[in-house]
Amino acid sequence: MPDTSSLLPPNDAAPEALARLRAEIDALDDRLHDLLMERAAIIERVARDGGKRGVPIRPGREAVMLRRLLERHNSALPPQTILRIWRELFSGALMIEGGLTIAVADGAQVELPAVAREHFGPLTGLRRHRTPSQALADLTNGAAHAAVLPLPSDEDDDQSAWWVGLMHGGVPRLAIVAKLPFWARRSEGVPQAGAYVVASLTPDASGADRSLIGIEIAPDTSTARIAGLLKDSGFDVGSILPRRAAKREVGYALADVEGLVARDDPRLAAITGFLATPVILGAYAVPYGAGDMPR
Repeated sequence: MPDTSSLLPPNDAAPEALARLRAEIDALDDRLHDLLMERAAIIERVARDGGKRGVPIRPGREAVMLRRLLERHNSALPPQTILRIWRELFSGALMIEGGLTIAVADGAQVELPAVAREHFGPLTGLRRHRTPSQALADLTNGAAHAAVLPLPSDEDDDQSAWWVGLMHGGVPRLAIVAKLPFWARRSEGVPQAGAYVVASLTPDASGADRSLIGIEIAPDTSTARIAGLLKDSGFDVGSILPRRAAKREVGYALADVEGLVARDDPRLAAITGFLATPVILGAYAVPYGAGDMPR
């Protein structure tokens, strides 16, 4: 018979100590569950008292909460776990308040549904579409609260350049309200694609935001010229995506600038040199980048 003495605990103290630690964990789990139920009860009261009206998401408010928690986080528990836990809490709160439906245009980006699930939670209703225009139609006809759309690219065709359509308004007035993923330190095995969230919602401030400006330009307008006009008007310009089409008198550009810029910002009307007054297409809370994630 084999000798199993080496597999046994050296004394009776080890299993007793382990049992005590497990009991502590069980007690903590009960306390955590009590707090979660207390949090849910408050959300129920908020919903009864009127709560959120219209589109129920508040990306800026969520970003503020997550940044605050990550700044105070001091534990061996990975900060990504904190992000995941609270994203699930946000999702659960929305279910208490009536639920959420997201439209996703995943024709060219197979990872976008996974990006949407990571951000909005696995229990959120998801409507998948082949094109951005189909996803945006869900917003105009009330089938979805928000749309997850691929990041614009200089290789987009007319159908894929969905942001140009936002420049011309419409009912309801749609805006970019978030950028995904919010957690930018991506590890192997998680979706790598980026996306914007569009909704009939005015973006709310998070304290660290960027805005997107749509601009009508003459087809021969250089990127340097676009950046110069914006900088001369007081904007801190990041990236600029020009869209020039052959045999057309009008081109477009999408500029990313610092801060939360209002649609009626007087700097926009003061800009000369473009074909029309630039239009604010929305804003987003700056995601945690690779160098920003608390350690």
